[in-house]
Amino acid sequence: MSTERMEIKKSPEEIEETDTAEPIEVKCEVIEISDDGGDLPDASTKKKRRHYASRQVRKCEQCDKWFKTGYELKKHARTHTGERPYMCTFCGKTYTQPGHLATHALMHKGIKNFECTICGSTFYRKADLDRHSKIHTGDKPFQCEICSKSFTQKNNLVMHVKMHTGDRPHQCGVCLKRFITKSKMNLHMKKHDKVLKKDSLYVD
Repeated sequence: MSTERMEIKKSPEEIEETDTAEPIEVKCEVIEISDDGGDLPDASTKKKRRHYASRQVRKCEQCDKWFKTGYELKKHARTHTGERPYMCTFCGKTYTQPGHLATHALMHKGIKNFECTICGSTFYRKADLDRHSKIHTGDKPFQCEICSKSFTQKNNLVMHVKMHTGDRPHQCGVCLKRFITKSKMNLHMKKHDKVLKKDSLYVD
């Protein structure tokens, strides 16, 4: 009988340490194999090896969410810090993740790889295609627990629930009126801009 060992190489994401977790500990179980294949049920079992990895999870100190790797925690932390290190060289727009920047770049190139098989509409992202497909299927998996109204998208449900709870986190800096979404607040702010421009004409 001979024994073979396989070294597990950890990726940079796995070996990255944070202040909120201990280094990752990886354990490898080595199985003895026979040189001539004797006493083994089949050839596929001959060089079978099993590896068990035990990892320390990482906790976000801002919102108490947990992540498997330090890399995932680092990406998540940008939602709190506002850091957007990936910038589009065409328009200067910035992103928190390289994948989001790559998807954005397709818009400049006009590349839409995902096509609806029903109506032929094309999309930059598969997620957008999946969301669009629900229009044809009528699938509305997100239901309000208060009034039972259903939605095709989770973010639409979140906005709807705020109507029940009265949560209006976005406030106008001029008249202090509050809004459910930032887009509605920005639309409201344009009214103030028009008034200010009109007043400036009379002043001149």
